[in-house]
Amino acid sequence: MLETPYLYLGLMIFTIAVPLIRSFEHRIAYYKSFDSLFLSIAIMGSVFIAWDMVFTNMGIWGFNPDYLIGVNIINLPLEECLFFVAVPFSCVFIYRVLNYFIAKDYLLAYQKRITNFLFAFSLAIAVFHYDKWYPFVTFLLLALYLGYMSYFSKATWPSRFYMAYLVILIPFLIVNGVLTGTGIESPIVWYNDAENLSIRLGTIPVEDAFYGFLLLMGNVHLYEYFESRKTT
Repeated sequence: MLETPYLYLGLMIFTIAVPLIRSFEHRIAYYKSFDSLFLSIAIMGSVFIAWDMVFTNMGIWGFNPDYLIGVNIINLPLEECLFFVAVPFSCVFIYRVLNYFIAKDYLLAYQKRITNFLFAFSLAIAVFHYDKWYPFVTFLLLALYLGYMSYFSKATWPSRFYMAYLVILIPFLIVNGVLTGTGIESPIVWYNDAENLSIRLGTIPVEDAFYGFLLLMGNVHLYEYFESRKTT
């Protein structure tokens, strides 16, 4: 049943379906922030789609046509472009829901230490694996971003994001697992192991967890910024 050219598209519909339906639930009222959300998605999506196109052209990763509908935007499948809409939409929804239902910010007191640890860890990975494109670019960009957040930003939302990301990892492992070959004959998205750390979470390259972290934290950052502008 999973061996279909609609599989990647179906995964994106599955990813966004429940958050989209629940967006209009009166307590969360996610729809009221759609202007901030879609502006954030457009900005971050532009960056990550450009990155995706370059890495696809370099052969760092690629796509199995057996699971695609066959519509391309330059060298990316349409479904891959939709990934940068569906995943942030759903994950910012999770972030917002957790903020609503969990009043106390349990990680606020540890925010600086968490950010500094992730900064140092990311920088170390980038430095020690400068010869592999996927970890080098991912961890270098993440280190630069976290360095900015640690030393120049006074925002308190990162602690909320860190907690939300622990929850987000659950659907991440499910969806990204299928994308990378879990439960199907071959992966939808393949990776050149010469350009990554060759460490897998099941079928998922470990870099994907940090790539996703950077994508989603950037979206939440812009989302919070645009939302705050409404009240000033």
